[in-house]
Formats: sequence, C-alpha cells, structure tokens
Amino acid sequence: MLKLSIKSGLLISKKLYNFTVSIKKFHFTAILLILGLSFSILDSNAQDLSENLYSETLQLYKNLAADSKKVRDKKIWEIIAIAFYSIYKNSPKAKKAPDSLFISAKMYEEMGERFKSQDDLDRSVEYSRLFIRKYPDNSLADDAQLRVARIIEKRSKPGAYIEYKKIVSDFQNADMKPIAEHKIQELTPFKPSKRHGDAKPSPRSKSRLTSVNKIRHWSTNNFTRVVIHLDKEATFYPKLLKPDPSIGKPLRLFVDINDTRVNDDMYVEPITKGLLEQIKFARNTHNKVRVVLYIKSFDNYKVFALQEPFRIVMDIHGDEKMLLSKSNGQNAYKYPPKLPQDKVSSLSKALGLKIKTVVIDPGHGGHDPGAIGPSGLKEKDINLKIAKALKKKLDRDRKNLGIEKIYLTRNSDKFIPLEERTGIAKKLGADLFISIHCNAARDKKASGIETYVLSFTDDQRSLAVAARENASTRISRSDLKNVLQKYLLSAKIDESERFAGYVQNSLVNEVSRRYKPVQNKGVKKAPFIVLIGADIPSILVETSFISNPRDEKRLKNTDYIDRLAEGIFTGIEQYSSELQTASIQ
Repeated sequence: MLKLSIKSGLLISKKLYNFTVSIKKFHFTAILLILGLSFSILDSNAQDLSENLYSETLQLYKNLAADSKKVRDKKIWEIIAIAFYSIYKNSPKAKKAPDSLFISAKMYEEMGERFKSQDDLDRSVEYSRLFIRKYPDNSLADDAQLRVARIIEKRSKPGAYIEYKKIVSDFQNADMKPIAEHKIQELTPFKPSKRHGDAKPSPRSKSRLTSVNKIRHWSTNNFTRVVIHLDKEATFYPKLLKPDPSIGKPLRLFVDINDTRVNDDMYVEPITKGLLEQIKFARNTHNKVRVVLYIKSFDNYKVFALQEPFRIVMDIHGDEKMLLSKSNGQNAYKYPPKLPQDKVSSLSKALGLKIKTVVIDPGHGGHDPGAIGPSGLKEKDINLKIAKALKKKLDRDRKNLGIEKIYLTRNSDKFIPLEERTGIAKKLGADLFISIHCNAARDKKASGIETYVLSFTDDQRSLAVAARENASTRISRSDLKNVLQKYLLSAKIDESERFAGYVQNSLVNEVSRRYKPVQNKGVKKAPFIVLIGADIPSILVETSFISNPRDEKRLKNTDYIDRLAEGIFTGIEQYSSELQTASIQ
C-alpha cells in the first residue's frame, strides 16, 4: 500500500520532473500528485481545493511547454490534460472549473497536432462543445466554438462553414466574430445546401405501421440506457429539448419514430433510480410514435440503431453529483473530505480507482449457440463453464483482491441481446467487464489465444472475428462506424489495452504450462457491439479455436477450462495490483 505524508508529498512536487524513474512510475506519481495530494491540503473547502489543484496543474503545463525534451513525451501531455479535466469534473461549479475544462480541450487539440492523433482532436471537439454547453456565458465560449470549427475544417469544409456560422449567430458580441466572418466568406463555395445531418425521411409503405413492442431501461446514478424494440426497421429522429421552468418541464430527450404504432399491451417498467424522472410514449401523429425521456441530470447523450430485431438505443450520461445535490437538499454533494495529514492510504483510494465490481459476460446463449466445433461442441456452453470457473476463483480471493462483487450477465443457457449485456454491467456498477468467447475459423488448423478491445481496425481477420461475434444483431459497417465514433472517446481504450495485455499474457502462460503448442495471437482491436457503451476497462477474450479439432478436445477437458479461468483470473489480479500500488522514488 502507498502511504504519503504532506512533507513527502511536497518533496515529490519538487522532484516531479526528475525522470530518473520510468515513464510508468511517473504516470502514477504525477496523477497521485495532481489528483490525490489535494485531498491532504489542510483547507477542506472545495473552492480552495480546486484553485490549489488548478494552480499546481497549470504550473506543470507551463513547465512542460518550456522543456524541449519533455514536450515530446505524449504520456506527460495526457496526464496533465486528464488532470485539468478532473478538476472540472470533480467540482464543475468551482471558480477555476471553466478554465480547467477549456485548457484540457486546448491541450487535446495541441496533442492532436503535435502527435498526429485524430482521437485527440476528436476529444478536443467533445470537450469544447461540453464547455459551450456548460458555460455558454463565459467569455471563452466563442473561443471554444472557434476551436471546434478549426478542427472540423481539416476534415469537412461544409461542416466548418456551419460551425463558423454558429459564432456569428450565437455569440453576437464575441471577439472571435471577425475571424468567423472572414472564414465564412472564405468557405462560401462550400456552403451546404442544408444543415449537416438533416435528412428527409425515405418513403415507406403505408400498408402496415411498424409496431413499437417494448421499451426497456437500465440505470445507474450517472448512466441510463433505454432500448426501444420494434418489429421492423423505421426511420427516427432524436431531439433534445431545453428545460422550461415556466411550465414545470425538465430537460427532455425524445425520439420520433416514423410510420409506427404502439402495441396495445406495451408496458414500461417504472423508474426507481438514476438519471430519469420518467419515460413517456404516445402516438404523436396518426403515424408517428414519440418516446420522451424526462431527465434529472444530464451531461451528454447518444442515439443509435441495431438490427435483427430492430432496436433504437438511447444512452444518457449525467452527473451523479447533480443528482445527489437535487435529492438531498441541504445535504448536497460536498468535495471529498481531507485524508489524515500523515498519509494517503493508497493510490487507488486517492484516485478512486479500486476495482470493486467485476462483471463476467459468457458470450452467446439460448437460441444463439455461437460457433460449433467439429464434433458438435457449442461455444455458448463452454463460455458459461469458463465464466463460472472464473467467478468461483474471484469469489474465493475477493478479499485479497479488494473486490466486493462479482456478477455473471447470464448463469444459465439463455439469450441476452448484445446491447443489454453492457446495460447490465452499467446497472451493476461494474469497474471491469470481461466478455468470454471461443474463436472459430474456416481453416481448421487455426489456433491460439487472443484478446480484443473496442476500436476501429483495418485488419480483415479481426473484422471477421467481430462480425461472427456480432452475428446475433446486424448493423451495417457505416452505421457501426458512426456508433463507434460516438463512443470511442469514452471507451477507456488505454486502460482496456493494459487490462487486455495482462489477461492475454497470463492466459498464454497458464495454458502453455501443460498444453502445447499454444499460440499467443496478442491483443487486438475490433468493433464488438457487446463492448459499446461500457465506459470502463472492457475486453473480449477469445480463449481457443473451437473449430480446431485439437482445441475442441481440450475445451471438453475440465482441467483445460480451469486453466483458462486461472489465466484470466491472474490477469485481473495483476491489473488490480497495478491500480492499487505504485513505487515512489
């Protein structure tokens, strides 16, 4: 466990840029200083904590910019950018919160340019839009909008035209207005004929209206997923409505679904907790159904569709602190109290990174058997055996690991849609999500172990694996790309890759002790629907090739199943240990 006195904390501050320690160790030391040391500041007032932390982080940023060697290290950039964002996130009403969010967005733009990273540029756009939404009257709001336009201009001049127009229309007296007007004139040849994203509904047969069959939802204090089930595909249009206190209306997100009707026996389970006050649905016109979500706390939202059967997924992310403030009245959220002056109990406690809840997802089930081996062995059955063996091992050592709860998304042979698995993990408050599968290939000699994280890829074999695992729900490649673009910024890719690395290596090491050969196929990226929306470290493990006769025979062996479970368990143990301990030199 890591213990840190105020005196030693200040010493670390002086030595922060002494890079005799490894980058990995610096990563944890810097985060501890930036995010954890503030808990030990004598003044426990949230405003003072926020300002002190902001001053420390701003000085780190200035030091970085002035150091010709360290300025080339992306890890350091990321640490400081995350620290600025955390200042805003932990206390969004503090005096320095707007500046913190603005600088974080600025740093991601700089990282995108310096390190040629589109992901960083996209994150800069996301944080800049968040700034405008959260602080529309701030003098930097037009600067944030200019940043959005500038980044989008690199990819889409029509899109940039729209973003520059927003500065002129939404920020009448802004100092960025002359720049925007000049850019609008320059981009006039690219002026879009209609607003980006607008689309006219395609003609549909009116012989029979599509039925809205079911609405399901899963909620936590900072996330809600609503899934609308229809009996066939339909066009739909989401829209966010601002709150209207004059008529007692909160913030609302609705989706209009064309050429639809509501089933007479439609029932929505009552909402007992989370971000939503209620869900309402009705025929808005003679051939259109509107589903409205009444929102108590809001940060952002995403809406997308899945096929076979057709579903509309509505994800809402909110602020748990706002919920606590609204529900508790005088007992509103307060900044975490200071820790004892002589210690910070551990890195994980200081940063809130302790793994408390693990959700294990046995792939496939019910009418979806997954891949089937040469002798008829079904993937769904093996996945469940491995998952149960893993849960047993985690239950056995949960105290040593510091894990409080372990769940399975299914503990019997039943079918669960892919998007519901992530919803279950979110509802259970998962800190880690592991989806367990068996691989398959046309080449019966193909074998090995590989672990995946959610991302784009051009690798055709990885895409084929994802297509097979996504087979229970159809989505076009273009639609999947759009969905991924919405989610990758919050998908914890770096953490997932580290977690996947531990699991992959420990799996191969454990299995190869007795079974040879075992091919280490490594950690890979692919667009798995089951991982979409799980903004926690999440992986999909392909344990063996059930299509390989030798591997299929091994998968029938209880010792082999146990070794696979032990390998995944060891990976979880190692990742948990990384979060909970770090050396300070």
